Amino acid sequence: MKLQVILKTLIWYYQRFRLGCVGKRTNVSILADLRGQKKGIFVGEDSLICKHATLEVDTVSISESKIVIGSNTLISSFAILRTYGGTIKIGDSCFINSFTVLYGHGNLTIGNGCLIGPQVTIVPANYGFKDKDVPFRLQIPTMKGITIEDNVWIGAGVTILDGCTIGEGSIIGAGAVITRNVEPYSIAAGVPAKRIGTRE
Repeated sequence: MKLQVILKTLIWYYQRFRLGCVGKRTNVSILADLRGQKKGIFVGEDSLICKHATLEVDTVSISESKIVIGSNTLISSFAILRTYGGTIKIGDSCFINSFTVLYGHGNLTIGNGCLIGPQVTIVPANYGFKDKDVPFRLQIPTMKGITIEDNVWIGAGVTILDGCTIGEGSIIGAGAVITRNVEPYSIAAGVPAKRIGTRE
């Protein structure tokens, strides 16, 4: 038992050394794929980053690009978080399920108590397309950012596009594509997603 406690303590100190900050009782698996500027990764207390989760911060200044994860939050195996020059902020008591992809281009903010199902894609950027003679990758992208407020439940396979805000307490049905703002306590579903109900 003592050996197990010592081992956990050593692992925690190792995690603190390789990341920007790791809170007490937080476990970042040694099999998690941490890339780029690891000192730009900050994790609160009692959180878990599972094995094979990918967290990548660009090698630009830490003040410009970072991943901030709150307390009591779980990042499942095979989830992918990539900043692409922006910031990804995830609040307290959140659950990010497997095979979900979170990008940070224009900044992504996820509030407290959010549940995000498997295979969700959240992209706070969009390629430019006005000039038909220029390849998409060479056109100026939009990066308005995405905000997901507190206590939001996002079902499996949802896609959330740049510039959207999902209001507090909302539910997004599986497979929905969010192209515009969702009002608080709404139930939205479909492609593109529409409000189909309310929790009030």
